[in-house]
Amino acid sequence: MHRYFLIPMIGFFIIICFLVIYLQFINEDWKFLVPKTPIPEICDDMSEVKLITHDNDYLEKREFRDKKDIMNNNQIHAIYMLPCEREDRKFDVNLNIHSSLLAINKWFADKSDDQILSFDLNDKQRIDVTFLRVNKTMDWFDNKKEDKNSIRIDVSEKIKKIILTNKDYFYNFANKKFIIFFEGWERRKYINFDICGKADFNGKISIYYTYSRFKKYVGNDIILKNKKRIFTCTKNDHLNDKDDLKFGDAEATILHEILHTLGAPSKCGKNLDKQNSHVSDNSDDIMHKESGNLYLDYNNDDYYNHNIKECDDLKKNKYLIPN
Repeated sequence: MHRYFLIPMIGFFIIICFLVIYLQFINEDWKFLVPKTPIPEICDDMSEVKLITHDNDYLEKREFRDKKDIMNNNQIHAIYMLPCEREDRKFDVNLNIHSSLLAINKWFADKSDDQILSFDLNDKQRIDVTFLRVNKTMDWFDNKKEDKNSIRIDVSEKIKKIILTNKDYFYNFANKKFIIFFEGWERRKYINFDICGKADFNGKISIYYTYSRFKKYVGNDIILKNKKRIFTCTKNDHLNDKDDLKFGDAEATILHEILHTLGAPSKCGKNLDKQNSHVSDNSDDIMHKESGNLYLDYNNDDYYNHNIKECDDLKKNKYLIPN
């Protein structure tokens, strides 16, 4: 067959393949031929940002405000946040968030000098999780600009602004940091992987994205057998089920982002990457850019229990307590 025929045909098939991949796995907004899920009337992308509830959001054991603190120390408070139209997967009342955060503390106690993170607990000694639903759709989180000439704002920045604007929902706001479990995704910046978490160094808010625009299934049976579909951002797992204390990809990502807000890795560490944002000496370190799950400061020379003079040590952080 003549090469002048093969070259355009190969090019055509490559274009078709890329188009199929894009429509099936990346862009979920293409659905001109598929019925779209109706948007509830309470959703309003054009008005001011508000916290709302649907009738189905009212569930037993669900909390819409921070419960009164049982301890007065510095604490990390958990929030389950949903865009207006997103499915409620009940990660708060089904104790998925509780189990994953307990798994994190189990791992941390083992890897540290028997310390754990000071999570905000309720009077039943369970993780206190606040449920928040916003009157904005995921499209608003993903696409909205401040004005016609501005660039799109990261989803994480909008989430942080919502929390800071609604500080009256929380006790002792000044002494708390927050881990947000957001039922959506961060805008994709890399073709080969999702951003599954976001946090600022020494910031107040860390975020774990529970969902992915990629249609990935995670489970024991390849899931279609038991009709259980779990969409997830992390590669191999999702939030733990009740009483599951496995430290998986999801827990590693969550802990990684929380530790950023606690000032890890220290800027005076010995093995930082070019951006001074992550450690580079071992890919299995929790503060490596891909969130390893074996080490808390490999060789103890970057951010935990180190001997670097005049350098912040995570071990002394006020959000850590004895186990």
